[in-house]
Amino acid sequence: MIEKKPLTEEELRQKLQELAPEWRVGKNEKGVPYIERVKHASAFMAGIDFVRQVAEKAERNNHHPDIFINYKRISVRYWTHSASGVTLADVQMARKIDPLF
Repeated sequence: MIEKKPLTEEELRQKLQELAPEWRVGKNEKGVPYIERVKHASAFMAGIDFVRQVAEKAERNNHHPDIFINYKRISVRYWTHSASGVTLADVQMARKIDPLF
């Protein structure tokens, strides 16, 4: 099991560059960092299918993202709630679902 401690800004930058370069860092309304990637689907139902695939991988790995659906635009965000930040587990899950994008 990976220790779920928040990565520093420098660690996060390095891990994203190494494992999930398409993901971007943001902060929520409470200032907690997350990583995010956006998918623009060809149609609404294609986006829903994409969300189903992400959900299946997340469930198999017991590490679930926040998913926002806005018609054909789907945002997937990872951060570890218990750590109040982005952990190595989040970056590794980003890498695991990257092929779905």
